[in-house]
Parts: sequence; C-alpha cells; structure tokens
Amino acid sequence: MIVQCPNCGTKYNLPEERIGPNGAKVRCTRCTHVFQVQAPLSEEAVLDQLLENKAAAAARRSETDEHREALRDLEGTFQPPLLGDDTKTPRIEFGGHEPRRNRAPLVWGLAVALVIALAAGATMVLRPSWIPWLAPQPGAGGKSAIPSGATTEEVARIVLENVRQYFVKNEKEGQLFVIEGQAVNRFAEPRELIKLKAALFNAQGVALATQEFLAGNTVSLYQLQVASRQEIESALGAKVGILTNNTNVQPGRGVPFMVVFFGVPAGVQEFGIEVVQAKIPPQ
Repeated sequence: MIVQCPNCGTKYNLPEERIGPNGAKVRCTRCTHVFQVQAPLSEEAVLDQLLENKAAAAARRSETDEHREALRDLEGTFQPPLLGDDTKTPRIEFGGHEPRRNRAPLVWGLAVALVIALAAGATMVLRPSWIPWLAPQPGAGGKSAIPSGATTEEVARIVLENVRQYFVKNEKEGQLFVIEGQAVNRFAEPRELIKLKAALFNAQGVALATQEFLAGNTVSLYQLQVASRQEIESALGAKVGILTNNTNVQPGRGVPFMVVFFGVPAGVQEFGIEVVQAKIPPQ
C-alpha cells in the first residue's frame, strides 16, 4: 500500500503484510519523522463503518425532530404578560389624527442645494480658468473672497482639478506652503506650455506673494522636507519635465503642477490660482 509522510510528504510503497492489526510505526528515511500507519480496511469493514455512520445520522435526525416537536409544544408558555387587559400595542393619540410632518425644511434644503449646483456649473463653464480656494494658516481666523482675473479664449478650457494645499516643515528653509494639482486640457485640440499664476492673500484680499510657473514638474514630500530652496526650485523648473509633460497635451489629458512658497508671509488666509497661458502647438 502507498503511505505518505505527514511531515515532508514523501510517499512510500509499504507491503501490507508488514502492518499488524494495531498498525505499525514507520520512520521516514528522508526527514526521520516517525508516524503511525494503520492497516487498510477490508471491504466488509468499510461496509460496516458506512452502516454505522448511517445509523448514527438517522439517530441524530430523530433526536432533532423530537427536540423541535418539544419546542412547538412549549411555544407561548413563557411569553411575558401583556400590559393591562388590552392586547393591542399602546399608542399615543393626537386629537384623533395622525401627526403631520413639517416638510418645509427639506424642501428649502433641496432648493438651496439646486441653486448652489447651478451656480457651480455656470462658474465652471463661463470661468473655468479661475478657481479660488481657502487656505488658512494654522491658527488663522476668517476668510474672504478672492478677486478673479480676466479669462481669455486662450485659457478658457484649461481646467484645474485635484487642487490641494498644505504646509511642510523643511529642515533647511523652515515652513513651506505648497499648492499642487492638475491642469486638464478641455479644448478640442492640443495645447502646450500651460502656465499658471498662484497668489497668497490676507483677510482683506490683498496679495502678499505671487508666482508664475510652467506646469509639468512636481517633487516628493521627502524632497520638500530635506532639500534646499535652490534644489527644489531647480527641480520644479526642470526643462525635461516641462518638455515631457507640458508639450502637445492632447484633449482630456492633464499636466501635473506644483508651486512652493518659501518664507510664507504672516497673515495668509487664502490662496488663488489661475491659468495665464496655454499655447497652441505649432503645426
């Protein structure tokens, strides 16, 4: 008969006559593991085992049926008493009528949400190149609206998406203010050399710092934390990234961008970013 070592899985052909009625202990010649081998059952023994299993299963089913029958007989015996003599669930009455729900707040909420959605859609269609964001410095107070720049046909369908801002502590330069996102070409034809303008404003809407830059380059969070100002500015202005990502940008494609402000002025409450250039590639 074929036996298999339970430890390493090696199989052996063991003569059945060497296995006694109580089995035999064998040692694996490969891993030296000792395990018990039982003699194979005869056809009569296999049949007897099947009959015993079938009888045991029938007995268990019979016990289960009896248990279920007993539970049905006891059903309702241990129910808690009802309150009073009334068998119905107690109910609060309001002058004999069902209370009416005031749906006015829900209607007004839906109306306000619809107006906001329509206004946002109109802004994206009519002025997609200018999008203001609130960017308070840690501990800063109120916020004010950011004045927009003029939209031209050259940049009207360059849309800024996934824009986010955050502060980073640089070990050499102190606190940095970072803005990043994607400039997506929604024109029907290619564009290139997409240029953006970012500004930081105080609570009165006065620009405290501005930068113009070409999209196409970003740096990692680790670089923002350990690199010098010269290294970061050199990486963000690298011509290789601009030529790779910001030339012949096909419709629907996006160009990554990142701008870093060093020495963030005090009183910054918000930031704005807009597209100022998106050229048509030469034919």
